[in-house]
Amino acid sequence: MAVWMLGYFHHFFATRSHISEIESQNAQLEEKLQVLSSRIQSIKKVNVKTTAYSNDSYSINVPAWRDQRTATNKHVKRGMVAADWRLFPPGTRLYIPGYGEAVVEDRGSAVKGYHLDLFVDSYSEARQWGVRNMDVYIIRMGSADHT
Repeated sequence: MAVWMLGYFHHFFATRSHISEIESQNAQLEEKLQVLSSRIQSIKKVNVKTTAYSNDSYSINVPAWRDQRTATNKHVKRGMVAADWRLFPPGTRLYIPGYGEAVVEDRGSAVKGYHLDLFVDSYSEARQWGVRNMDVYIIRMGSADHT
C-alpha cells in the first residue's frame, strides 16, 4: 500500500508541476496575442493607385534623378516606394499585396494624392506591374518632418 501511495504522490506532484508550466506558457501566449491584436487593429486599409518604376531612362526621365538615391538620400532598392508626403510621410511602413512590405522613402513629380510608385528591379517588371488600383495596408505612419 505504501508503494502505491508513493507512486500516486509522485504522479500528483509531477502533474501539478506540468500544469503550472502550461498555465505559465498560456499566460505568456495570451500576452503576446494581446500585443499582436493591438497591432492588427492599428493597421489601416486605404485604396490607392499603384504604379512601378526602376532606375532606368524610361522610368526616370531626368538623368540627375537616376543617381540611385531617394529623396530621403537612401540608396534605392526593392521595398522602397515613392508617395505624396502630405498623405504618406517618409518612413511610413506599408503592406502592398503582390509586392510585400514597403517603406516610403521617395517622392515624385507625378506621385500625387493616393498614388504609390513602387521601386522594382527592372523596366520590364515595372511594365508588368502596370497600373493597379488596390487596397494597401498602413502598418505605421512615418514622420512629416522631412522636406
